[in-house]
Amino acid sequence: MPSIKDDSTVEAIAREFTSNGRCQEKAMLAIGYSKAYARSGLGQRIYADIRVIAAIKALDGEKQAKYEHNQEISISKLYSDYANLQDKADKGDIQAIQARTAIIRELDHICGLQSTTLHTGQEQVKELSEQERAEAQRYAKFRLLA
Repeated sequence: MPSIKDDSTVEAIAREFTSNGRCQEKAMLAIGYSKAYARSGLGQRIYADIRVIAAIKALDGEKQAKYEHNQEISISKLYSDYANLQDKADKGDIQAIQARTAIIRELDHICGLQSTTLHTGQEQVKELSEQERAEAQRYAKFRLLA
């Protein structure tokens, strides 16, 4: 059975824990602890060890830094693609316009600006003029008859 006193064991536990979906039991089994020990309450002491906690936080920090770096690269590439489609979109190329719309949606998603909630509050609802209301009613009748 691996020893928690060994720094390589601490690093192995942290590495396995952060790479397997944060399952303590799987991480302990992967580095050589017995199934009985991994499932027992004794295994919890390993994750309470301050060196293990510090190693997990360090790996989480590295992954966050890589994620942010990749996010910056993706955003830069999307802005470049958006600018490259400007001429075609200005000429009315439908595919270029659709591509630019997709790029905007992707940027919103990457930056966390998309909304998955429908906003239907009174302040969001547009008041129709009498002419618009009559046109909407006429269209609704037409759709029902068709």
